Amino acid sequence: MSVTTEVFELDRAIALTDHDGRRTLTLTADWNTPNGTANGGYVLAVLLRGVLDHAEQAGPMHPDPLTASISYLKPPTPGPAEVAVTTVRSGRRISVHEVRLLQADDVVVHGVISLHDAAKTGEHQHTPQAAPPFPPPAECRSLTGVIPVEFAPISGRYETRIAAMPGWLAGTPAGTSDQVLWIRPVDGRPIDSLAAGAIVDAYPPVTADLGWLASATVQLTVHFRRRAMTGWALMHVSTRHVIDGYHDEEVELWDAEGRLIATSRQLAILSGQATPAAGVGSAGESASVDQPSQG
Repeated sequence: MSVTTEVFELDRAIALTDHDGRRTLTLTADWNTPNGTANGGYVLAVLLRGVLDHAEQAGPMHPDPLTASISYLKPPTPGPAEVAVTTVRSGRRISVHEVRLLQADDVVVHGVISLHDAAKTGEHQHTPQAAPPFPPPAECRSLTGVIPVEFAPISGRYETRIAAMPGWLAGTPAGTSDQVLWIRPVDGRPIDSLAAGAIVDAYPPVTADLGWLASATVQLTVHFRRRAMTGWALMHVSTRHVIDGYHDEEVELWDAEGRLIATSRQLAILSGQATPAAGVGSAGESASVDQPSQG
């Protein structure tokens, strides 16, 4: 009797082929933002896959991501790409790897990713901040179909549920920049640390409720706080400062049991003047240092 192992769409979209040490893939348009470029979280997941594959083959055996610091130099676009990984340091507890995403032999994304073994960590604990109080997913409103997949393909990759419709989606921005929601891959893929890396950049920028929707990631840093495995994740997204066209965005990701999975902070650049009409949204995209996104 044969056993069929389900392959989820995120894993298909980031799977790498090894050609004599060169790891390649075809970036899919299924994770695109409205600008026609790859979402920054999807790109991060590609880089994580490359580093994890490299570490499994070359050692040391550190199976879990610990930190990721990613700079988006140019917007990655659908098509052939290569992931190049170099080990910077191999320590007993932590290994550090430099990773680059190349298209047409040009580096479009650069990152430094640290790995460790989450089963061999310390015993010190201090967690005074709990997950934000929020109704369970079954009591929340689904955003499925609210943002058309034709406009933002990435909106079809996740199911999100919120307590109340954000003002910007109703055409009346609320003037706040904070959102709590439930999120999970639409195909039911369990959220592990790799998926968490993609999810921290999956929700549209909360600056939309300030009237500014078009946003592109310049730099993204993620800290993975435990070995994750959950169905739904509770996501808290906030922007504290918008200065000279740049905004920060902080994310906390909690599992269904209220345990912190990951935190992230990014700097992004805004473009455009106002929020589009209701029913049209934009998940975060990756920016170009030389030529910022056009939204």
